[in-house]
Amino acid sequence: MMNELTGGIKADIFIPASDWRDPDQDRREAELLWPRTWQMACRESDLKAKGDYVVYDILDESILVIKTGDGADDIHAMYNVCQHRGRKLTERAKGKFGNDIACRFHGWRFGLTGELKHVPFEGDWDGCAAFNKAELTIPAVQVARWGGWVWINQDADAIPLAEWLKDVSPVLEPFDLAAMRPLWWKTIIADVNWKIIVEAFCEGYHSGETHISGINYREAPMPTQVVGEHAMFYNAPAPFTEYKTEKGGWATPKTFVEHFWANQKHLYSTLGAITLEPGMKATERLLDLPDDTPPEQTLALFFDYQLDELAKRGVTLPETMNMEKWFAAGTDWHIFPNSIFLPSLDGALWYRIRPGKHHDQAVFDIWSFGRFAPGAEPVVEQEIYHGFEAFKGNCEFLEEDFLNMEAVNQGVKSRGFKGAVTNPVQEGTVAHFHRKLREWCA
Repeated sequence: MMNELTGGIKADIFIPASDWRDPDQDRREAELLWPRTWQMACRESDLKAKGDYVVYDILDESILVIKTGDGADDIHAMYNVCQHRGRKLTERAKGKFGNDIACRFHGWRFGLTGELKHVPFEGDWDGCAAFNKAELTIPAVQVARWGGWVWINQDADAIPLAEWLKDVSPVLEPFDLAAMRPLWWKTIIADVNWKIIVEAFCEGYHSGETHISGINYREAPMPTQVVGEHAMFYNAPAPFTEYKTEKGGWATPKTFVEHFWANQKHLYSTLGAITLEPGMKATERLLDLPDDTPPEQTLALFFDYQLDELAKRGVTLPETMNMEKWFAAGTDWHIFPNSIFLPSLDGALWYRIRPGKHHDQAVFDIWSFGRFAPGAEPVVEQEIYHGFEAFKGNCEFLEEDFLNMEAVNQGVKSRGFKGAVTNPVQEGTVAHFHRKLREWCA
């Protein structure tokens, strides 16, 4: 029954307002959360050849992620700081080093794995105990790969990434996340605290009132489930959703095929993610089915049509992917603390949320991923927008979410707000997120 807790969600549904407005919370997160948790730094495909690098910034820390050889695991991560006087070694977001990394302040040079190779006038330090080349290697951070991403963790004692994701990986491996390539990458410098964005996108309970432009989600429950340190939600069986017609009126689907088609078309036309061209083509092929085709048969045919449409484009999914595993993946996954993604047969919608330069600012990355034959993937550059207002006109679906953000960010500061009373079934992910935050920041 929908009023029962699901998947290990605990009934601690109240989140005190202090989680958002305690002036000491930012300090605790900076000292206890971000230096100790695994975070996505870049895509593996960003590091194609030796010397390629990407910079990952989190608060005052800047991490260099560098390709050091030809192997998949030939990746090194270290702090982006010269060991001489503390200058950042590079201020570019990405680029390519030669055989070493030069600091433009005084010319100290480091190898791609951080060892100090050259110091101008090195003899000046003769007899100085504080000058030891071996001890002046740039400190490394943990680095690992999963899902096509390069992940970093500043804590040398943190558990390996594979263990951190041990409850997530088996469910999502059939989606071959590493093979996906971006269709677009948009970054918003948002005027809200980072937690407000995480909370908005790790639950689906808001859909019935927030997403009202094309589909009526009000009768569509989206239960949540804890998965180790992480959490997810899924779409439960629900009545057919009304949809807006091209004439502007609302229609109630008469068949499951019509219901499925309307939902797919809405995502395809307003989101530009999750449902892409192959998925939409597969959906349109369902329109020829008899009206009385059962939902189970319809979805089985869609699955086959989707694989066929991908194959036409030179793409295959792993043999381990089947209907059961497709359903088991649900809708939305929150990898604690700051990664959220919605996988599909077409690709994925992926979010990364980081704190900005002050309490009421976040760096919000959004990717739409698709599947392409080798060499057919588009060339994508990051687009940066300063504020939700600047983003308008880019993505109708997400802009409905953004209309809530700044109002919530202000509201949680109100003397009239004691805390959030989260839905124990459909917002268990939010309660779990805050429970984990308190554990990590204790």
